[in-house]
Amino acid sequence: MSNRQTTSAQREAIATFCQQRKVRRLTWLYKPLRSGPDADSEAALLIEFNPDDVPSLSTLAAMEEAISGILGRKIDLHLYLREMYLGYGPGESGILYDRADYIEVPLPLDKIAEFCKRKKIRWLAKLPYTLRESVTNYADVDFLAEFEPDAIVGWNIFSMGDELGEILGCSADVHSVGTPGTEWGAKMRKIAEVQYERPH
Repeated sequence: MSNRQTTSAQREAIATFCQQRKVRRLTWLYKPLRSGPDADSEAALLIEFNPDDVPSLSTLAAMEEAISGILGRKIDLHLYLREMYLGYGPGESGILYDRADYIEVPLPLDKIAEFCKRKKIRWLAKLPYTLRESVTNYADVDFLAEFEPDAIVGWNIFSMGDELGEILGCSADVHSVGTPGTEWGAKMRKIAEVQYERPH
């Protein structure tokens, strides 16, 4: 078993542990950050919390020991603070736990439709998972949007995610699906769950 491999029982135990302690995300690092003769860790994890839930250093140390016990090997646990982490990046498929996988997001379709009309969105769909190649994506839910030809998007797409998140009561990101005929756009449309479509 490699240092990152886990059993289904271990993943379930990690999920329960993280939910009880309000962990947002656990992500494998490429390798442990600590070095020297006293470094005995086999792997390392980044741990992320919402700002109001960040625990004390002593609690983090206890969590490191507990996670090492669940996984059956010595783990380095490093606190991830957005835009302030300067260590190694996460692994390519490194997410061990993500809160987004375990929450139910209410979708008030009437408010979503009103939002889409104001933002000149002609088609909006929810992805069944978050677009999370690394810890740089913080959303609990991701949406794909196709805009009207006269819509002014640009950097406004980031504030659209914030506004949609306020409607849903969780963090959200909005991504432009781009030209519908592109390979990526076609692939995303096949798996996305449509929440709004402008009447023809």
